[in-house]
Amino acid sequence: MPITQIDLETGAPKELTHDAVRPQANGSTVWLDIPAPTEDDLNWLANQYHFHPLAIEDCRNFDQRSKVESYEGYLFISVDAIVRNNGDLSAFELESFLSHDYLITVHREPLKALDEMRTRCSSDSRTGKYRADMLLYQIVDHMVDAIFPLLDEMEDEIDELEDLVLDKPTQEALHRVFNLKRQLVFLRKVIGPMRDAIDILADTRYDFIDSSTAFYYRDTYDHLVRIYDLIETSRDLLGNSLDAYLSTVSNRLNEVMKRLTLLTTIFMPISFIVGFGGMNFTQWIPFDSQIAFAVLLALLIVVPTGMLMWFRRSKWV
Repeated sequence: MPITQIDLETGAPKELTHDAVRPQANGSTVWLDIPAPTEDDLNWLANQYHFHPLAIEDCRNFDQRSKVESYEGYLFISVDAIVRNNGDLSAFELESFLSHDYLITVHREPLKALDEMRTRCSSDSRTGKYRADMLLYQIVDHMVDAIFPLLDEMEDEIDELEDLVLDKPTQEALHRVFNLKRQLVFLRKVIGPMRDAIDILADTRYDFIDSSTAFYYRDTYDHLVRIYDLIETSRDLLGNSLDAYLSTVSNRLNEVMKRLTLLTTIFMPISFIVGFGGMNFTQWIPFDSQIAFAVLLALLIVVPTGMLMWFRRSKWV
């Protein structure tokens, strides 16, 4: 795919090939965006800007956790954009090379933050005031802010699950609980390193981040801290939902076992009476008598009825 070059003095995006890209001059700041990089793109970056082979390797594999690495003349920054499709979370990496006069972004998947920033650069009259560090802040801040709606959506699902596991604890509800728990664990593993990386950028330990821009990175860091706290809260709520599910299922099982036990208890004397009255002799126990037979039938009704009344009075039923 062609490289998008945006001169922050003019704000006009241009899609160019390798040969058409020209280094920035006269103190201007340039943003180069390289989507779905090929080997030719990575080799061009290594030859044109002399980036370290390890940084180029990270752009080739896209399996890095968020981090900030300092090289001579530039910073290599890796962050993640969180996307949720059909209830599953995915992390799309954005690798960035930041210097005083350029920002180079490399990514495999299309990122909404970059698309909106390109649109803003072409339409905002203040684009010329953006430095490379401020431009990177704008991109990262958009990626971070996009996480809050995802958390709100997941919190609504957790609230729904809390009501569902109390009213109707099904296997489907249990599957949803574990699915959400897996997503929160994934989100926690992504946000933790990203929070640390933004904290480094807000620390002004590198000359590539202006002290005035560091305040904005601190704000983004605060957002990530808040997101991390929300994740922990959601995990606690989800754990409570799982406990409620297990407790509800256990209580229902206890109720079933209680009813079965009561039925067994009621039928025990009935079985005894029927077995005793069905004995096949009449010398001492003349059950062939009509009176004895009527007494036997009466016992079959009175005994279970009396037991039920006793159970109700004892509040066992």
